[in-house]
Amino acid sequence: MIDLYSSIILIALLSLTITVADISINRLITRETKTKAIIACVIIGVSALGECVGVLTDGGPASLILLHKAAKLVELSMAPAIGVAVAVAYGEVIKPKVAIGLTVMHAIFEIIAVNFGWIFSVDASNIYHREVLFPIYVIAFVLSIAYGFLGIILKGKKYQINIDIVLILTLLIIAIGILFLFVSNGIRIAYLCIAMGNLLFYIRYYKIIIQIDAITGLLNRKCYEWGITKIGSHAMIMLFDVDKFKQVNDTYGHYVGDVCLRSVATTLKKVYGPYGKCYRIGGDEFCVILKNNIENLEILNEKFTSEINE
Repeated sequence: MIDLYSSIILIALLSLTITVADISINRLITRETKTKAIIACVIIGVSALGECVGVLTDGGPASLILLHKAAKLVELSMAPAIGVAVAVAYGEVIKPKVAIGLTVMHAIFEIIAVNFGWIFSVDASNIYHREVLFPIYVIAFVLSIAYGFLGIILKGKKYQINIDIVLILTLLIIAIGILFLFVSNGIRIAYLCIAMGNLLFYIRYYKIIIQIDAITGLLNRKCYEWGITKIGSHAMIMLFDVDKFKQVNDTYGHYVGDVCLRSVATTLKKVYGPYGKCYRIGGDEFCVILKNNIENLEILNEKFTSEINE
């Protein structure tokens, strides 16, 4: 049991190490994002190590009681921060100050609770027990994971990337690991599943970056070329360009030109985005592949023109 469990934790830590190594050499993500993503990996790794030390010392010599308690405290304090850290690193953060504040409050509560045995206890025989308030930890942990997953979904939605089978299966992997964690003490694969999920979230984030035009945030030309091949029979292809855009760049500079492009892109996504996909396909050229609400196209066009004129 211990040999198998140790192997599982080792694989989880190796998965996190691979993730950190790839993040470090990735030239397409900012230094700030790298820092956030590495912090998420560290939080997962520390939580996994806390659980591992707790398992390996459970039932051991009485001299290890303090180490056992400290390891479980580290795990139970850090684990509910995982979902928040993942959302900050790869997702769209919802009320970040509130989320981080609640995570810190929970950690403080765990530190206080360990002195009274509210969440867990370690008896004189160095055996770990879940106590009456252990469900508070469970709720905090599950809500954190849900928060992280919601952030991932919203990040994709922001850049017109839909929920796909990979994301659903990633959630399933994490859910299975957490289910076993709370249902059976004999099957401990939660942190392996979380480490794998973290790697898949990072890959998804990276895939979003390479599909997005850096200036406007719209889908890029490669996505447009792929989208055209999958268009089907019921759709409208709309092409746009910005009048006298060269004069804007020549007169005011490329910074103002970029502001102009972003304004157009924001308006395109606002008006047409709910009904199709919006792309930047060239310097000042845009495209919308409209698949829904085509019967109201004139209304949408009038709304777009009104927004642009404003």
